[in-house]
Amino acid sequence: MTDVNSIFNKSGGSATKKRGLHDLSNLVKRYKSDLDDEPTSEGPSVVHDDFKRDGSSTNLPPDEPLEDDEGGRFFGGGLTEEQREVLDYVEKYEDQVEDEKHDAGWVRRQITKLNRLIQRNAQLRAKFYDKPQKFLESEEVLDTAVKSLSVLTEHSKLYPTFVENDGLKIFGDLFAHENSDIVVDAVQVFEELTDEDTKAEDVDMKFLLNGAIDAGLLGALITNLGRLDNSKGVRGSEEKQADEDETEEPERAGVFQILNVVENFSAFQDTVDILFIDNTSKRRVGDTGLLPWLLQRVLVKEKPVSQNMQYAAEVLSIILQKSKISRVHFCQQEYTNKDLGELSGVDVLLRILAGYRHFDPPIEEPEETEMFENVFDSLAIVVQDLVGKDKLLEYEGIDLLLLFVKNGGKHGKARAVKVLDYALSSGSSSQLATDFVNNNGLPVTFKLFMSSRFADAKNHRSAAREKNSTTHISLDAVLGIIASLFRSLPDSSPQKVKLLARFVEKNFEKLDRLLLIRDFTAERIDRVNVLIDGERATFMKTRPNQKEDIEDWEAEMEAREAEWYIQRLEDGLFRLQLIDTVVAWLVAEDDEGDLGIKDNIVKKLAETKATLEDVKNTLEVYRQDILPKTPTTEKGNVDGATEEELEQRQEAADLAEMLAVLIEFL
Repeated sequence: MTDVNSIFNKSGGSATKKRGLHDLSNLVKRYKSDLDDEPTSEGPSVVHDDFKRDGSSTNLPPDEPLEDDEGGRFFGGGLTEEQREVLDYVEKYEDQVEDEKHDAGWVRRQITKLNRLIQRNAQLRAKFYDKPQKFLESEEVLDTAVKSLSVLTEHSKLYPTFVENDGLKIFGDLFAHENSDIVVDAVQVFEELTDEDTKAEDVDMKFLLNGAIDAGLLGALITNLGRLDNSKGVRGSEEKQADEDETEEPERAGVFQILNVVENFSAFQDTVDILFIDNTSKRRVGDTGLLPWLLQRVLVKEKPVSQNMQYAAEVLSIILQKSKISRVHFCQQEYTNKDLGELSGVDVLLRILAGYRHFDPPIEEPEETEMFENVFDSLAIVVQDLVGKDKLLEYEGIDLLLLFVKNGGKHGKARAVKVLDYALSSGSSSQLATDFVNNNGLPVTFKLFMSSRFADAKNHRSAAREKNSTTHISLDAVLGIIASLFRSLPDSSPQKVKLLARFVEKNFEKLDRLLLIRDFTAERIDRVNVLIDGERATFMKTRPNQKEDIEDWEAEMEAREAEWYIQRLEDGLFRLQLIDTVVAWLVAEDDEGDLGIKDNIVKKLAETKATLEDVKNTLEVYRQDILPKTPTTEKGNVDGATEEELEQRQEAADLAEMLAVLIEFL
């Protein structure tokens, strides 16, 4: 049987839009008939060489049409008066279409028209299944009608009307169409409808997205991820790939558009959860198969890395960041790979990263670099949950991350340190911290801590500057690892003793470095506080006298206080909190003074005109800041908080309790 898609691709582009007026249809048919009756020669019709626009001969190539004086289509020498009238009528009708009123009636007419075109095409396909030429024209008309639906993006307030009139059923039929070109065009239109650039109101966009979920469009979209070809850079020789590129590029573009739609769904919490599996909603749709496809896609070995592979990694990180449901299932579920067998999501991420443990992706390969960063981002996200920490331990991820820190490239080192910080923090298990020490994590960590990059104020970057650098190792992350080890390692364990010994060895050099950094940080915070106090004083002078204006002014004041607090955190407050947490742990562990740590702390603080009371004040403010503001009961929350929010509150309460204990030792 003839390949319908290849015929469709070579049919000369998009078909003319189907008009809605019966008399126009008849005129066009007569116009085509007149053209068919004109004499033709071998090959395409051309204007005779003796035609002269300005009195001189014209030597245009046979396939290049002449233009009129206005740069438009050529109207002379080959068109009859009636044909010119037809074209004038077409242009007049197009002007009318542009002025057409877009309302609920227009939406219903579009839906009716598309349903008829889909039905007509299906009938012709069934009747002439072995004669593609018989239904090709109906396919072109359908494709053009599908594209015209993108006008709806300019009238997003009609989205609810479109959904309520079963308009989304049309996309379900189109996503299942036998012609992949129509599938791709339908996906592109749906992507335009759901894109944030449409400037649709959240309520209208959510109505469309939730309607798409109820209509089963997610499953249809994700099914097409496996159906459409997106194998650029994967199969066969370069010569074979070059021959295939022209026909397969539209399908690869279709895969990219589907991933774009998935990203659009992730914009809202109630739709991002159901992208994968929704155990909490009454509309449970089950496993859509999205995450297995994404994992299989990023596991493919590609050189160079294609845009679709990079985008698959990016979409994966977006979903994992926004949906706890997806994170838990991602870690717990086993996925089957034909070459590697049963794998969990964390195992997949570690296998991909293992190939870069000695070097960064080439600078000249931006797609590969972005893919590498997105995979690291995904790992950093999942290890913040307990289930992700357990999987990291199970698959020896700590060992791999330490290899990155010791032997990796600049990007790999910096990202591995951040992932280790996330993995060891937030209620990390003692086993994970123990595994870190047993894999020689202490020498690696303190080598970073004592490196020249953190030696003086000049190189002592703020958190805000570190955040904008992909190659700079974060001092906050290094301090976070140390603080987490103190919290997680069992008391009196060999691993805890080794940690304490690091601050005693070589005449307390690590302790001296810690307090030196504290001095730099405290000075910078003092300077920031002076600036903020000035801004606050200036704003206080604007307090209105009228009672009706005070409420707005107080709301603005509250917003500014929040901004000032974030500024202080970024300029060193969070770092000071980490440092003083470590200082408090050292004092608590050497409460009897046997190790000499506590005495040295008091002595070094005095040299900078600071005391343990300053450390205590820092931790008390820290404790007050993180205390959950909303109480909970034994039966759960009292303010409609989600399960994830409740977990975060409990985690904050546990940290605040730990700080309260440390404060007592000070």
